[in-house]
Amino acid sequence: MALPKAFWLLWFGQTVSRLGTLAPAFLVLYMEQDGLVAPGTTPLIVGLFGAGVVLSGLVGGAVADLIGPRRTIVAAQPVTAAMALLFAVAENVVALCALSLITGFLSSVDRPAGAGLISAIVPQEQFSKAYSLFLVGFNIGMSLSPVFSGFLLEVSPGALFVVWAASSLVYAALVFAVPADPPPAQGADRPAGAAAALKAAARGIAEPFRTPVLVAFLLLTFLLACIYLQVNSALPLDMRASGLSTGDIGFVLAVNAVLSVLLLPLVPRLVGGLRAHVPLILAAVFMALGFGGNALAGGMVSFTVATVVWTLGEVLWAPMSATFIADRAPAGRSGTYQGSYFFAWNAAFVVGSPAGLALAHSHGYGALWMSVLGLGLVVTAGFTLLPRLAGFVTKPGPDSDSDPDSGLDTESVTTARATTPEPLTRETR
Repeated sequence: MALPKAFWLLWFGQTVSRLGTLAPAFLVLYMEQDGLVAPGTTPLIVGLFGAGVVLSGLVGGAVADLIGPRRTIVAAQPVTAAMALLFAVAENVVALCALSLITGFLSSVDRPAGAGLISAIVPQEQFSKAYSLFLVGFNIGMSLSPVFSGFLLEVSPGALFVVWAASSLVYAALVFAVPADPPPAQGADRPAGAAAALKAAARGIAEPFRTPVLVAFLLLTFLLACIYLQVNSALPLDMRASGLSTGDIGFVLAVNAVLSVLLLPLVPRLVGGLRAHVPLILAAVFMALGFGGNALAGGMVSFTVATVVWTLGEVLWAPMSATFIADRAPAGRSGTYQGSYFFAWNAAFVVGSPAGLALAHSHGYGALWMSVLGLGLVVTAGFTLLPRLAGFVTKPGPDSDSDPDSGLDTESVTTARATTPEPLTRETR
């Protein structure tokens, strides 16, 4: 079954947005190149940007459920454009710090809303396929963005922010053409007033953390992200210490980007008949073996082989983890539940990368990769236990054939997505 036009509007919008969004690394290069901040201030800038990204998961998901995912995306983009243009003229360090926090938040606030919008646009059985294609666009944009950013930084640094602003406005225009957000489900409570809405949003943010299987899933997500995010910190440094040139490192990481784009669309078909936790187990195994395999790597070929292995884990993980959350989100709560996932993953930016670097500097990269392997196997074991927790079973199917003595509370885990969402309708303009 073909995906609807609304999905492709969202796909092109977020791809263009990621293509134009300025990555933190190039933001730092811009500020240091123009002498806007001292080198000692750079970690603060990066930390504030990361703090904004972490907050965006929880807040973005709650806002998407409160006002609708389409409205959330459309409303955020003009603000993003304005903040990007302010970056181009800001010179005060305090202003730059504030803008880093705000743009970090805005750069990711659309992600839970995007997942929630896909849940409303496509039938439940097509979610994995649609989200896999959505991630292909995300990866295309994120892979090409550094190329454009590096070129613009050389020829016209100020153009970085003009392109960022323009891509945000294109994103808003394309998503504005998507049919309106569905109305609240029948019988759903509508908060009366701002205070009641804020209280409802706060309760919604806490809701995923009250379901045992989701608490375990989110904790395991955080630990797996601590492994994966070594790709942004320890892995390039280890490759350089092993004698690889910057071009060699770029080639190895390009293998990851190319394989992701090629393999992501195939994942739903390959794992469609498996129980919900099995793809997660396989993803954890591949990531553990791939990153752990760096302990044996000493040249470009061996690092490339290890990268291929952990990339297989990445392409399994990305769509199937989102599907795991989507299948357990109550009607009208998809954004909040997806937001809890992004919060758990993004929190690893604050812990995983610094901890990996600290361990590598104190005990060597070999110790880091062996520790990563051990942690990955612990995460794998954790995913094998998910079927024993309340909230795992969502509907009659492969997951419901569990042993009745396994401890599953099947009555309390009636799925959240059992109720088919209202179809999207075109607003009267």
